[in-house]
Amino acid sequence: MQNDTEEIRSEKLALLALSEIRGVGFETIKKISLDQIPFTTFFQSDAGQHYKPHISSNATYSKIKEYLASSRSINDALDLAKRNFDYLQNRQISIILPGEDRFPKKLHDLNDMPQWIFIEGASEALIGFSVTAVGSRKPSAEGKWLANYFGLCLQDLKLTTISGLAEGIDQIVHRASISAHLPTVAVLGTGILSDYPKGSQELRGRILENGGALVTEYLPRDTFSAKNFVRRNRLQAALGDIIFPIEWQIKSGTAHTVKFAREMHRPMIFCRTPTQKDFSWIPTEYSRKSDFFILPAEHTQFITALIPKPVDS
Repeated sequence: MQNDTEEIRSEKLALLALSEIRGVGFETIKKISLDQIPFTTFFQSDAGQHYKPHISSNATYSKIKEYLASSRSINDALDLAKRNFDYLQNRQISIILPGEDRFPKKLHDLNDMPQWIFIEGASEALIGFSVTAVGSRKPSAEGKWLANYFGLCLQDLKLTTISGLAEGIDQIVHRASISAHLPTVAVLGTGILSDYPKGSQELRGRILENGGALVTEYLPRDTFSAKNFVRRNRLQAALGDIIFPIEWQIKSGTAHTVKFAREMHRPMIFCRTPTQKDFSWIPTEYSRKSDFFILPAEHTQFITALIPKPVDS
């Protein structure tokens, strides 16, 4: 695990300390970061002339400073943060900030880039060539077939898969990667310590044992919400070099991933079996930089589309 500089470590401790203050959650801490106020500012007796006006003019920031007005309150908050930080480190969970080398460069393509990420497992799994393969939680027989077909191709493709740990297509993709002895990354819509989806602990463990990772921008114990999962989907789209929506509908969680992928000009692959309806239902705006295949008849073209293309010099 990469050692943090003292400044970066202090920022991470301050982030964890802020997350333990009652009434201070993900949105507040994210706004602090977007306002370019160092988290450590709130734990300094003198906020510094540059930040004082901004803090005093924001009711929420002022309440945080009021809560941390005494040396005892500051020390108690930081002591708890240190214990939490040590616990995360013992679990091989890293907090990575945008300025660090391990922060995935692909996330910089987002208009709403995460201000931090928590990664459990191998952070290098987020760096190489990868395909985001996602789909329905309740897939049809054809959808399951397509997901398993993709899984059987992985051994030859030698790539990392990105998915969302959800029941259905996502879990098929994760398990297929593990069977092929290839890393897979689960992007969570909850905190890294949240037990969601229920019953996924065995799969989480196998992902980590196989050189993969769990990643989220949410605070360690944040629970699930519909909003969180929509926002999570942009990370799935950003982390993939190619997006493969295996089975989805226009109004679905996967549709958000497809939308984010289009906004970042990620190439997409759409497939169907001969028994599924044609591609006419897919919006025309998704046709740009997309490939359409009927499997298994167009197997060779499908595999070719998943092979990394040389970068133009």
